[in-house]
Amino acid sequence: MIPKLRRKFISITAAALFAMILLVIAAINCIFIIQDNKMLDSRLDRIMNERAFDDKPREDVDFHRKDFANPNADLPENRKENLTPAPGGQKEFFHPFDMKLMIRFDGCLIYLNPDGTFKELRQDAAEHYSQAELKEIAEDIYNGGKESGWRQYFKFRMETATAPDGAEEIRIGLINASSDLYSVFTVLLISIVIGAVSFLLVLLIIIFASGRAVKPIAESYSRQKQFVTDAGHELKTPLTVISANNELARIIYGGCEWFDGIDAQVAKMNSLIHSLITLARMDEEQAPVFTSFNLSDAVYDTAKSFEQLIHGGQKLITFDIADDIYYLGDESKLRQVVSILMDNAAKYCDKNGKISVKLTMDKQIRLQVINDYAQATACDLSRVFERFYRADKARTPDGSYGLGLPIAKSIVELHKGEIHAKALEHDRLLFEVLLGRGGRK
Repeated sequence: MIPKLRRKFISITAAALFAMILLVIAAINCIFIIQDNKMLDSRLDRIMNERAFDDKPREDVDFHRKDFANPNADLPENRKENLTPAPGGQKEFFHPFDMKLMIRFDGCLIYLNPDGTFKELRQDAAEHYSQAELKEIAEDIYNGGKESGWRQYFKFRMETATAPDGAEEIRIGLINASSDLYSVFTVLLISIVIGAVSFLLVLLIIIFASGRAVKPIAESYSRQKQFVTDAGHELKTPLTVISANNELARIIYGGCEWFDGIDAQVAKMNSLIHSLITLARMDEEQAPVFTSFNLSDAVYDTAKSFEQLIHGGQKLITFDIADDIYYLGDESKLRQVVSILMDNAAKYCDKNGKISVKLTMDKQIRLQVINDYAQATACDLSRVFERFYRADKARTPDGSYGLGLPIAKSIVELHKGEIHAKALEHDRLLFEVLLGRGGRK
């Protein structure tokens, strides 16, 4: 019970922590992407308004790739001395002013005729693309028909404007956003790594601290369980004395309905004490000893023993049990599960009703106990496995305290299985046990 509570505490806390870290990572990256996108739009505004080319007249220019082998070839004479030598004596194209322009503008403005044919092109300081490449990009954008968007790592905007000569023309602004995209992915990668490391570190702290977190509950539960066990054993002695004295009085004074009532109440108390001690022991989560046994025979023998009781209550019972299903588990405890389900079906089956017992195996072993019950749909079946809960509040006392089904659930969970209750059509009640796949001999 306590280890399960501790695991649940760790899993819930870890899930909340993971969701929070994921939310923070998403928020940081979304804000960064939004801001970066605003910067790109601002740069596009400058390009579309031709403010990025104030020092360049509108004219047809044969643009070409920058010659990195001979960078001085394209630089003005008054700026050649500012080149920074690279290691090994090789020069590379680097100038503070040029880098600023490249980061800030690094784009171009392409003019097209109304029919989409190339007219002219203006490019800023970072002239890294040939006219042929830009023509191809402009053609793809024009054919796409979108006014703005992305083409690979280019962010573009297309609009119709009036040329200085009064003619209509199409302008396409392009920005090489590769460095921006690289920054976005870098921030994303760094935030994911930091988030993952933080999650693992905090998870370790949670695992070590979970023992202290559940310690008060563990101590309280241990005292409660010990109280139930001790009280059960202490109550057995007076009940034994009462039963013995009652039998002696019966011998001395003869049979009497009062003596029978005392015996009935003693039997009920013994049954209650036995159920409470059983539940307390089940909660201890001791490692069970499983053996392979014939589950088909165990189910049939246990259910068959209720046949006389069911027929005596003017009810019918049918069996549909597959042969030779073997299962690795605790045979005595699983027989107890069948006994509990059969006892529950016998009590809650309508007069002249029918009880069906089915055992099948496909992907897993499926045990079903179905009985006719007119009030099946009116029951709160989500609570039938709670301790001391009885679905039929109006039913007269019958020696049941609502502990049978909780015991059955504990046994099934001990075998890593599942147990469900549901209302079926035609006023029928189903209890279904699902176990791991067995075998056949």
